[in-house]
Amino acid sequence: MFLSFKDKKILGVLSVVPKNVVRFEDEADNYAFPKEQTLALKKMMGYNVHRVCRTPACISDLIKFGFEHLFDAGLLRREEIDAFVLLTNSPDYPVPPTSNIIQGELGLKEDCICLDINQGCAGFMVGLMQAFMLLEQDAVKKVAVVTADIESRTHSFRDRASFPLMGDAATITLVGKGASGEIRQFIKMDGRGAKAIMMPAGGLKCPASEETLRWRDDGNGNVMTGHHIRMEGGEIFNFVMKRVPQMFFETFEKYGLGFDDVDFLMVHQPNKFLLARLAKKLGVTLEKMPANVVEHLGNSASSTIPNDITLNIGPELEKKSFKLCLGAFGEGLIWSATILDVGPLEFCRLIEIDI
Repeated sequence: MFLSFKDKKILGVLSVVPKNVVRFEDEADNYAFPKEQTLALKKMMGYNVHRVCRTPACISDLIKFGFEHLFDAGLLRREEIDAFVLLTNSPDYPVPPTSNIIQGELGLKEDCICLDINQGCAGFMVGLMQAFMLLEQDAVKKVAVVTADIESRTHSFRDRASFPLMGDAATITLVGKGASGEIRQFIKMDGRGAKAIMMPAGGLKCPASEETLRWRDDGNGNVMTGHHIRMEGGEIFNFVMKRVPQMFFETFEKYGLGFDDVDFLMVHQPNKFLLARLAKKLGVTLEKMPANVVEHLGNSASSTIPNDITLNIGPELEKKSFKLCLGAFGEGLIWSATILDVGPLEFCRLIEIDI
């Protein structure tokens, strides 16, 4: 499906990451594999450091810190937020929505639409789509698209396939009205592959019990409970290699553009190996499609694209404009691309929280 939006633009992007830095080498003994074998994966996968909360923090802690930073810096006023769209797989509670809790604790106005959307790696794209649709209303002038996850607690620390890559983070992207050229979006979903990335226990289908809390080997040497996200690596790799290049080619062809017509491809970053393969298939360089978020911050699910932006081109975007192609793929299954002009922004920065 192709979507088009006009008279909408991104006003600012803020990333919030824990100050606590955890080195891959320091966790190598957690896994049921020879340490030398584990360390050999470092360069290929992009294992290096990741940002992990050292306290039992919740996503609301990171999000409130980010909003308070914007309020204190005079970059945003509480009464300006007309809608708050939260994308997360790790809410504070199953009920009520975390966005409503944060709205109350921050003292936002009652005329603020609060939405929690259960989305992971492609959540930022879904959030932008929702924000653009909300901005069609005269009463809505500014929407906060918020992504947040505590990935270090939804993945097993004994799962070598995923845990070393995961990072905790929250991002706030302010979206408003204004001319910035046509925004073009491609989005598709295929629920037939939904179980490729799944937390099997904890919902009504499989309630928590002694059985679901038991630690088990997944058959590949990774140990986890039913309350950890598990991923079918081969199935996901095949999905990405088949669907994502096709997505980019179709989107650029649809709008008569080539990769040279955009300044950067900002793509969701699960690991460096997969991104390198994707870049090769697209025929673009890693300078044009940065692949360094995982090794510096970790894979923070729906926050990786905003983190990509603030980490790699944050200062520049406060001064000038870039044409970006954003791309994401993940659980659901879902894959999406968006082409839009971004900048100059009111803010585009990455900040740390000691938590």
